[in-house]
Amino acid sequence: MEEKYRSELSSFVTRSGGDVHAALLVRKDGLPVSAIAPGADVKLISAISALAMGALRRVGEELKSGSFKMSIISYESRSLLIYPVRDVYIVALISPEANLGLVLLEVEKLARRLQELL
Repeated sequence: MEEKYRSELSSFVTRSGGDVHAALLVRKDGLPVSAIAPGADVKLISAISALAMGALRRVGEELKSGSFKMSIISYESRSLLIYPVRDVYIVALISPEANLGLVLLEVEKLARRLQELL
């Protein structure tokens, strides 16, 4: 995994004030590029996130809703945020009580930074 991306992901997790438990950069084919995900199965999360993205893009196409911008999928114990940047996705596992405003602000900053690096 690329160290330059790992550093950016680590900064994102830190700046999110404890609301982000894991952050991954995932290719569209489901392979991880980089991750900060203590105790998580990075390959599994990457593969399933890419699968979900395919379905979410398809829904948007069928509904003629335009290009995909982002998704937040909420579960009892955490939420999954998926945010596209060029040919990869930022995937974040966030606490259900997260300050979404702060998390979204920080993911947008991360996306801008990754645009420069990719």
